[in-house]
Amino acid sequence: MADTQTVISDVKLFLERLKKDLPEVFGSPAKETKEGDPAAQALHENKVLYNGDLFPAQMYLTPDQEPGVAFDGNTFHVYLQTAQDNPAELVTQWLRNKAKEELVQKTTAWAHKMGVEFNQIFIKDQQTLWASCSGKKNLNFSYRIVKMPLAVQDYLMVHELCHLTYMNHGQEYWALVAQYCPDYKLHRRWLNENKDAIFAEVELTYQPQTTQENRANGQKS
Repeated sequence: MADTQTVISDVKLFLERLKKDLPEVFGSPAKETKEGDPAAQALHENKVLYNGDLFPAQMYLTPDQEPGVAFDGNTFHVYLQTAQDNPAELVTQWLRNKAKEELVQKTTAWAHKMGVEFNQIFIKDQQTLWASCSGKKNLNFSYRIVKMPLAVQDYLMVHELCHLTYMNHGQEYWALVAQYCPDYKLHRRWLNENKDAIFAEVELTYQPQTTQENRANGQKS
């Protein structure tokens, strides 16, 4: 049985694909909308895929501080020093940094639990492989993994760590994977069905905010 987070992620990504493929069904943003109308704002909302969920991204023009990104658990706050700053690049770099922090920490914890040792972990921008394990016991992960549900991330870590015991995909290897990740077949299917969304580049469009909104934008973290 699939975990709840993975199912929710499937549904949200499916709906986003439908919005792009069938705009006549979901409708398109009105050319003129009332300022402050939540429904109108939702239609124009930029979104970021992180940990298997789609989060809105709010952008602010803040000339007095360095460009950066803060995530409060519900919304990505993107701070632009000038209108020419690229919000998509800022969020992509934030995702890369999170990948270095989170994937290394979680993989180390899984390795300890499984009783295996690796050499080094490298976080890359791989666009054909999610991850790999070398004969020198080095683990390579695509930073894009942090876009996936946590359960799928865990599967990929287990998958590569099992290669430290079996450098193949034989029957014994998959038995070891199943020992630590019983739902691995469901996670493999999720990866196949959602690879386009994971490999897609971040797309964000800066929409100027009011002076009042800029004053209340909070602090970066």
